[in-house]
Amino acid sequence: MRTSRPGVVVAVLAALLIIPLGEAHGGDPQGSLDSTERKPDVSPGGGAVGAGAGVRISTNAPEAGKPMAPARDVAWEPPACWYKPMWKPKEYKEALESSSPPGAVLGDYADEFYAYKEKRKKQKYNVGKKGTWWALFHDGDRDLKAAGCLDLEPDLWVPEGEKPDDPHALNPKILAMIAYKKTRLPAPPVKLSPATDRQVVNLDTHVSFKAPLDRVWVTASIDYPGMDVAATTVATPASLKVDAGTADADPRTCTYDLTKADGKDGYRVDSKSADCNITYKRATAKGAPHTFTASLVWDVTWTDSADPDGAPVGEPALPDGQSTYEQPVTVKEVQSIVRD
Repeated sequence: MRTSRPGVVVAVLAALLIIPLGEAHGGDPQGSLDSTERKPDVSPGGGAVGAGAGVRISTNAPEAGKPMAPARDVAWEPPACWYKPMWKPKEYKEALESSSPPGAVLGDYADEFYAYKEKRKKQKYNVGKKGTWWALFHDGDRDLKAAGCLDLEPDLWVPEGEKPDDPHALNPKILAMIAYKKTRLPAPPVKLSPATDRQVVNLDTHVSFKAPLDRVWVTASIDYPGMDVAATTVATPASLKVDAGTADADPRTCTYDLTKADGKDGYRVDSKSADCNITYKRATAKGAPHTFTASLVWDVTWTDSADPDGAPVGEPALPDGQSTYEQPVTVKEVQSIVRD
């Protein structure tokens, strides 16, 4: 099945027209989600940058974190494609007129592409009018056909002083969802007492954090002169569920609510005084440890600004996030000696 004409133009414009204008896409020539530099402890709205006129990303997330995944099965996906401001009329004219894609790129779609160029040429690229051409970009990890991206026009004209009249144009809601996908969460810094290699049958396992765990925020904003549109996704550690990794424990699982750390930024957990603590009831066989798992649920909210401390926006709600820690646990049996 042939790809639709707009889909062909989308791909060719992304690959051939954007790069000559100085756009950087982390080695991806298909106009996918902009690569970002991850800068810990960046102040809101500054520091970490993405690519040229694309989506700018700022975050305090750790580089070692893993992409945030929804904590529960939910029918939710971030956007697969979006329009973002790209060219003034003269810039667009220069880009289209100077583009000369090789036949290997166009394949069977040369006629469609050149017909599109002719269409914009007849419009004179809107030179002399005040406004901006917005380009369609996409997330390279997604099935663009299934997401409907190939049925969209490759560009969008927005007159000066007006908002784009298209649901795919970047706005705070879309930026919040992009920020969600760009969020990386640290594994919960779990500490067990007794230690993982010193667990003892019938002895409570106390769970704590090695250090307080702070919230993680990611700001996505339009990086284009004269446009100030942003959204910040904030993930706050909320609850910890631990699993002994075996039915030979009573209880096998426990869940703890996190509390604010005293006098420090971040959140903590300490199960010493909790009503629930995992207790292993049988020693592990040699070379066959249990896999202890700690799953941390993060409450996720978003603001319609570059300020993570701004007022949360209620709709659309973003799914809770989750990060996980796994550790092999060895359990020993301590023999007691009874003397007469």
